[in-house]
Amino acid sequence: MRRTRHNTGWIRMMGLLGLILAGFACADSHFDDDGEGGFRLTPEAESTMPLPSLDALPPGVPIVYAGIFVDKVYELSLVSRTFSADGYVWLEWPAAVQDQMEAEGISPIELIRISNRIEIWDSTFEPVTAEARELSAGRYYQRYRFSSRFYDDEIEFHRDPFDEVNLPIIIEIEPPAMSDKYSGVVLLPHHQANGFMGQAGTLSGYQLEKSTFRPYLHGYPSRFGSWYTPTFSQVRLEMIYQADYWSAFLTWVFPLLIIMAVVLLAPSVAGALGDVRVAIPSTALLTLIFLQQAYHDELPPLPYLTFLDELFAASYAIALGLFSLFTWGTNAYANAAPEDRSAVSARIDRTDLIFQTLAVTFFLGVAITAWMRS
Repeated sequence: MRRTRHNTGWIRMMGLLGLILAGFACADSHFDDDGEGGFRLTPEAESTMPLPSLDALPPGVPIVYAGIFVDKVYELSLVSRTFSADGYVWLEWPAAVQDQMEAEGISPIELIRISNRIEIWDSTFEPVTAEARELSAGRYYQRYRFSSRFYDDEIEFHRDPFDEVNLPIIIEIEPPAMSDKYSGVVLLPHHQANGFMGQAGTLSGYQLEKSTFRPYLHGYPSRFGSWYTPTFSQVRLEMIYQADYWSAFLTWVFPLLIIMAVVLLAPSVAGALGDVRVAIPSTALLTLIFLQQAYHDELPPLPYLTFLDELFAASYAIALGLFSLFTWGTNAYANAAPEDRSAVSARIDRTDLIFQTLAVTFFLGVAITAWMRS
């Protein structure tokens, strides 16, 4: 009768553990749209699309060529999705654009804006010279100096802490008279804009993989009180940094693996030492909670799980399962008759080995699935 009661308790415990593990394995870390087709006032209502080829543009469209050079990138904050950068922007435009600027009273500083610049009160964006310099063939040239903080809407954390970081600086035509409904001025990368980054363009903890400078069209969802929804031409410098794998591994993944190694080795403790065995997974759970809290202190609130979050979730499930296993084993050993304790201890050891194998397989499966899904 005692053996039957123990077996029934073990079956219930394993069934509960199976439900917990299945819940973690099947959880989807992404939020989908509701599919109702309703209009929502979200940033996705705006449209940013690559500029069509020059052949697709109307003939005679006015073109302003833009170039950029970033001297320094610093003070990256993942929590606020911001970074600071210093550098130069330059423009070159034809006589037709200059004529429109003079007719509309548009100064060179009013020709463009850096659309993702924030904290305007503590930043600099100014022309290097008071007047634009006239070039040959009636073209004009103006250089600007900037030192500012920028908002980054391109950062994704699905594979954090091994993600890429995309830091954009967005230059956009500003006067409404130059939107698509009027003269339709187009910004294009300057043909001599070869280098974008200075020697101080490195970022601590990251390696610069590449930088791109491409033209886009930015359509606004608002009419701003007028009769049309404007679309402005823009160019985007995107500086793509890759997190240092070894540094990220040692900082976040390695401590997690050490904790899980201790947890997975805990079943190797003799089944008769129930008090010692039960203390290991409970201590590991507390350590995992504090480690994950420290990890999220460096991230903004996210509507999905990162790669490391899914490893934490799997670790919680294994530690909880191990605690349940040790509770069952301790009770089984304590309630067994003295002559049966040797057999009970052997059964506990066999169950521990099965759990260790399943736990390692489950942890590796979650890691691979989370990496492939992200």
